[in-house]
Amino acid sequence: MDKIQTLLIILLGLGVFVWRMVQKAREMAASESRERPALPKAPGLPTTSFQDLLEQMKSQNKAGNQPQPTAASRPTTPAGRPLPREQAPVPRSLERTQVEPRSLETIPPVRSMEAPIRLPRMAASLPRTTALPAREDYWTRQAAHSPDEARQNARRRVQAMLRNPADLRAAFVLSEILKPKYE
Repeated sequence: MDKIQTLLIILLGLGVFVWRMVQKAREMAASESRERPALPKAPGLPTTSFQDLLEQMKSQNKAGNQPQPTAASRPTTPAGRPLPREQAPVPRSLERTQVEPRSLETIPPVRSMEAPIRLPRMAASLPRTTALPAREDYWTRQAAHSPDEARQNARRRVQAMLRNPADLRAAFVLSEILKPKYE
């Protein structure tokens, strides 16, 4: 019972507070309306016709379109000095704003079903890291390989690759792609 009585007292106090605020707002609005000067009445409609107004506007436009004489044709600073005729250089940026979009996803390799699958190399056939390298230098390797022999080896490798139908098809497609570029 004590809690209900306290709650009612709080609600009654809140109601009195709101009532007083509303009364003050009404009094304030009434006093402002008494103190505020009356608004002037709107002017009546003009007695002139549309044609008269149009003629008046045309004459004002003709008078306003005449160029006003200026002391100097060049623009001047507020102090009266003429502005310099130089122009600032156009800034250029080395930043690339046009970046080609490129996917970071890996594309699975395209493989022909006719191409033979390479067999993995066994570790037994790989050279050992503990073995000492052969005592060859640049000049002995150059003497062993003549340009004609290198050309013959390259020709043999290309002919061997072109015997496979998948490699032959890939070479033809590559030649069709590169033909417009190098013609």
